[in-house]
Amino acid sequence: MEVFDTPGSVSLQFRLPSGRVVVTTADQPQTSVELVPIGRRGPDAIENVEVTCVQRAGGHVITVDEKERIRWGPIRISWGGDIEVRVVCPHGADLDLSAGSTDLRAAGELGEVSVRTASGDIRLETVTEKLAVKTASGDISIDTIETGGSATTVSGDLGVRQIEGALTARSVSGDVRIGAIQAPLMLSTTSGDVELQVVEAGDVRVQSVSGDIRIGVGRGTRVFIDAASVSGDLQSELGLMDDEPASAEQAEDSGAVVPLHVKTVSGDVKIVSATRVSAS
Repeated sequence: MEVFDTPGSVSLQFRLPSGRVVVTTADQPQTSVELVPIGRRGPDAIENVEVTCVQRAGGHVITVDEKERIRWGPIRISWGGDIEVRVVCPHGADLDLSAGSTDLRAAGELGEVSVRTASGDIRLETVTEKLAVKTASGDISIDTIETGGSATTVSGDLGVRQIEGALTARSVSGDVRIGAIQAPLMLSTTSGDVELQVVEAGDVRVQSVSGDIRIGVGRGTRVFIDAASVSGDLQSELGLMDDEPASAEQAEDSGAVVPLHVKTVSGDVKIVSATRVSAS
């Protein structure tokens, strides 16, 4: 384990082809990094990972990087990263992860988050700044997105408990489930099903080819519904507004009408009344 004094801002950068990254934020001015072998290579895997701390204006950059074994022009080859990286850092640290099959779990409050993986699963608690997550087959699970951003997965599932900032989300075959929606949402899938549990505010736009879509509207929330499906069924428990809100700003005002734009080709669409999602 290495412990660094990191007053000010902290940026975590991970470059690992495989393994696990576990981050916990705490109210402290230090950052600790522990490397734990979890694969058959044992301690040999740790020897191939480099941990550095570089001071920058106003803060520090912590980098965890698996050293390359072979490099030929733009081609970089590193084998095996059978380790778990455990990090404890100050609240609000930024995180940047570039990986192959590395899983990421983060508990606490992170600042700006950028993640790119092929098959690793991603589990985040609270993201207070911009979010940019992209994975091919990994699942994405996030508790709270405060500022907004983007989340993309091809075959993995996407789950978010609450969005408070504008979010753009994309899935091909994975299912998408979002709890409380209090900000603009632009969501598209190809065959994945979509469940929006409670829409409370924002401009909500959902599009799917063959996936089914279910949208719950919070109690007391007024909505304008623009829903269409070529061959799927359309159902709504709510009365429909005759006119769309004049502007997005109007839609975001407290008590204003929230526009729901929902389109599918063969998927079913169901719009229901819903209660607030529990915080648990």
